[in-house]
This record gives sequence, structure tokens and C-alpha cells, in this order.
Amino acid sequence: MTSGVIRPLTIAHLTRSLEARAGQPMEALRCYESLAALWIRCCDTATPGARVLRETTLRAARRLAAGETALITPEFYRIPDRLTRDASLVRLPASLAVQGVECPDALALAEAWLGARRDAGPVLVAGVRTGGAYLAPLIAARLEAAGLDVRVTSVRPGEDLDVRERRVLLVDDPPLTGRTLLSLAQSVPGPAGGEVLVPVFDPADVQGLRQEGVAVTVLPRERWQSTRRLQPDALSAYLDAHADWQDAGPAPVVEGLVPGRENSALTPWPGVRRRSPARATVRLTTSGGLRHAVAGWVPPGIFGDAARAAAASVRSPVVPATLAVTPALVVSESLAPAARLGPQPPPERLEEAMDYVLARARQLPVESAAPGGPMPAVLQAVAGALTGTDTAVAASAAARMLQLLSALAPALPDNRCEAEKWFLDDAGRLRKTGHLAHAYRRDNELLTPLLDLAALCVAFGSSLDTVADRLARRLPGSRTWYAPLAVALLCYGTARGAQLPRTYNPQRAAETAVEAYRLQRGMSKAAEAVQRVLSDLVGGPETAMPGVVHRWQEPPGALVQPRLPFGGTAARPIGPGPTGEETQMAQKAVARWAEGRAEAVREGDVLLLAPLKAPSAWDRDRAALEDLARLLPRPKLLTWCGVPVVTLGEVS
Repeated sequence: MTSGVIRPLTIAHLTRSLEARAGQPMEALRCYESLAALWIRCCDTATPGARVLRETTLRAARRLAAGETALITPEFYRIPDRLTRDASLVRLPASLAVQGVECPDALALAEAWLGARRDAGPVLVAGVRTGGAYLAPLIAARLEAAGLDVRVTSVRPGEDLDVRERRVLLVDDPPLTGRTLLSLAQSVPGPAGGEVLVPVFDPADVQGLRQEGVAVTVLPRERWQSTRRLQPDALSAYLDAHADWQDAGPAPVVEGLVPGRENSALTPWPGVRRRSPARATVRLTTSGGLRHAVAGWVPPGIFGDAARAAAASVRSPVVPATLAVTPALVVSESLAPAARLGPQPPPERLEEAMDYVLARARQLPVESAAPGGPMPAVLQAVAGALTGTDTAVAASAAARMLQLLSALAPALPDNRCEAEKWFLDDAGRLRKTGHLAHAYRRDNELLTPLLDLAALCVAFGSSLDTVADRLARRLPGSRTWYAPLAVALLCYGTARGAQLPRTYNPQRAAETAVEAYRLQRGMSKAAEAVQRVLSDLVGGPETAMPGVVHRWQEPPGALVQPRLPFGGTAARPIGPGPTGEETQMAQKAVARWAEGRAEAVREGDVLLLAPLKAPSAWDRDRAALEDLARLLPRPKLLTWCGVPVVTLGEVS
């Protein structure tokens, strides 16, 4: 269990922590990351004091780059006072918080640039906020140590850089498309534009930049600290020095890596995404004999606190047992998936999953937010869509929904309760992975277990009514749980829907299509329920709430991307459901059309069309889908509901 209530990673919390340690030693990495977070916040909000914080952060970077493990925390007068009252959550750098990049990698990236360009004159190191701004001061510190004239700054697209005849080095997280970096590089004054320094998962990720003439220096993934740490000799030495083994007795000994489950950064594992943090399955000699365990990366600084808390505190038969916790690794029980969860698990599986979510919430309680804090962006977006306004009505709606979400005490959510994380082990027991992912998502700032409970509706094919009834049995009282769960599903769906196109895996096309369809249907039903709760906030016909859309005539965006159920062109009624003969004709038409294009997945009385390649926008697939509509006995049978859908029965 936790020793106390967890404080959310907010700007105010970081500021007060630095204030409490002013003039005293502090662990160097935590001090540096805390100062960088405050500097970035000042840049994002144009708060006076950004320049002083930039210089303070750079001084901390110099000492961290020099190998110092402890820093004297700066005097508090150097930090803007208003930050002590800023309750916003720290924006996560994807590189340092999620992807496996560490601060030493920034120094290695600077070394790579120095090795290729020994004639460099004055430079401006510009970190692309958010992630690049954490790496830029470290790169600047290393270039300074090599004798270069260096300035450091941060930038977002649309902001101007004060270049002053300096060579501009743009630093960012590992790029996905490279579009942001290309735009910034081309906007730099002068014929050479800007150069790019980035860690990469694959050198091909920056090929587009190079084809456009941008000079790029990369640090390949095999050279990242998190990758090299998982090599057998390095891993053994690291665990000997840093591991806090959870069981009493002699510390286990690393005997080597398990073939086929070596370092996932170097030899990809089946089912593990390319951009996931590195992990390796190791053979351990313990007092009880030989066993397998998984060593997985967690962020070693302030961004890993949530994962380490979960690893040390969560006790559940569902998630892997924690064997050891270190600053940058968690060693866990190795699970062997024997079967997928399946599209319609038996009811007892949902019960087990709900037990896990509620147990985790009890074990990882979070300090309640102070009144008057910032409204989470996701609630603002949902409120605006539900009410059709961006005025006081939407603000009141957001406040009402936040109140509904307070029905359960705040806790660190799992945030990875989608179907792909659940499976059955070889003993037929329900298990899950992903429970150590960072709880503070960039696209969803809510710290409530209701998000996980809403996700279970989708993963386990259950209705909100079912989860609400089972929650009421566990937490008896006068409260009804449907409305809080409906709000949570809209917030979860907004975040998850934006994520699906970015992480689409054609090898899991069928599962993703089912998830997208269930999520879209669930959001439509939830939106109607929440609008009823908010109806008293709407004054009259002129401010009537927008109608909820259940199916669209064509996708409002990507082919596979659940969205808030408003806007776009609603599908026209199809009249009576198709006859038996029409259903057979539709199935044959879909089978012919889908060959090489999509996988047709049956879900109830519909066929879902899961693209066999990364899903694109409707505009690029319009002609192909219009061809399918013409092949169907009735063109109106083809609609969109989170994914292209062909109706085979009555529309509910």
C-alpha cells in the first residue's frame, strides 16, 4: 500500500518542492527536470520570469552534464511567485516520459553533432516545446563544454526565433511525421535554415526531412541509454547497484536474456509497438530456483514517480507481480498470454476487471484538487460539444461534469484498460499489462478511476448500464452511477479516439475496428444521457443543445477514429432493415470489395470494415467506398460509426 496520498505532478507542486529545498542539496536529475518544467510553463503562458528560469535551468544542465549527482536548489526568489498557485498538470515530454529517451541521450546527441561539424560558429539551440525543451539545455551545456558560443531557447510552431547570425539547432522528441520540424526548419531566417537534432526509433523517420534538404543529426535507438541498460552485463550491474527487491532474502542473480524475448528495442517483440519503451525478459536465479521476469523501462526522474508508485503499491492477481523497483526499470513477473480476451468475455471477467480498477484506486489515492483550479481541457471540449457553445453555458456544463466525476475519490488511473491489454494466462485467469504507463496523459488530465471503468465498457463489450449496476452493488448508497460513467466515457473516448489513428496496427485491424465501433456507439448514448443531466443549463430554443449523431453518411475525419457525436452529415434513415436476401447480397458484395483492402468484422448486426493498411482520411478513400455502396443492395446500408459500417439488420 502507499504510505500516503499521492500529490499530482502539477506546476504548483514542483514549485513548492523547490521552495522547500531552497539552498539545500537535491537529486540532480529531479532538480533539472523540475526547473525545466517551470521554464517551459512560463514560455507557454508568457509569464514574466521565463528568462531567469531559462538561465537557472541551463546552469543545472551544465552541472548535470558534468556528472554531478546532487545540486544545490536555487534560491526561491528566482522563481515567479505565481507558479506556486498554478494547479495545472505538467505537460509531459513524450521522449523523457513515455518513449524511453533519457537525459544522457541528449549529451550523446550533442557529441554526434560535434563529431560531424567541427567548424561550427555561434549556435542557438532551440528546443521544440514540450519535449525538445527538456533536451535543449543539456545539448547546449555539452556544446559549451566543447568551447562553442551557445545560446538556448524554446519554440513552438508560429513563434519567431531571435537568430542573430547564429546557426540554429532544432531539438525535439523522436519525430513521427517530421512535419513540425520541417516547418520550423524552413522558417529559420537565412539560406541554410535550421538543422535538426533528434533521437530516433529508426533513421527512416527523418528521411523526409533529409529529402527536403534539412541537415539532421540523429541518435539511433540502439545508442539510447534505456536500450544499452538492457544488455545482459549492463543490466546485471545496474540491478546490483539500484534494485529494491520486493521480497526478503538474497537478491536474485541475472543469468541472461530469454531467447526470442531479448531487448525489444533491438529485436522487436510480437505485438509490441515500435515506439514502445524497451523491455527484456531475463532469467533470474532466485532462492526458489530459476524464473523468468520482465525488466521494463520507467522514466528515471520526476516523470517516473507514478509508475514507481504503481509498481510498489498495486497488489492485484490481475497485473504482473512486481519483483524489483529501480530508478529506471521495474522488474515484474513474466506473463504468458495463452488466449486473447475475445469480443464477448463472460460476465465474471468484467467483475474481475472492475475489482482490479477499484482496488488500484484504493491503493493509489491522489490528493484532491484545490477549489478554483484549472478546468481540464478534455472537459472543456466535451462541454462545448454537448452544449454547442463556448460561453458561460459550456463553462457551467464543464463544472457540472467535473462534479459528477468527483463521485469517486481521485486516484491514479491505469489509463490502459483497452481490450489489447487484457488476456487469459495458461491457467485461464484474467491478466493485463500496461499498468505502469504514466497516469498523466497529455490528452486527458483527469485523475479518476471512472476513466478505467468507462474503458471496460468498450473492452468487455458491456453497456454503461451493466457497469453502473455492478458498481452500485460494490458501493451501495443512494447515488446512481450512470451519469458519472457517461461523462467518463465521453472524456475517455475523446482521448482514445484521437490516439487510434496514430497507433493503428494493421495486424490488429479487426480488434481496433471493434473498439472504434463500440466506443462510437457508447459515446453517442452517453452524450444523450449527459445532455439530459445538463438540460437545466440551457435557457430556451435559441440555445438548444445540438442533436446527437449515431451514424454518419461519411466519416468526418479518419476512417477509424471515434469522435464526439456531433457535427458532420448524419446518415439518412434506411427504412426497414435488409431482408434475408439483401443481407446475403450485402455480405457477398463486401467480401468481393474488401479483398486486399479491408477485413470485414461481424459485430452484432453490422459488418465493420477494418483497413488492412494505416487508415487514411475519407477524401482519399471516397471513390473506393462509393464503389462499395453501389455494389450493395441499398447504398444507404453503408454508413460510418467510428469505422465504416455495413448494416445487416435493424438499426438500433
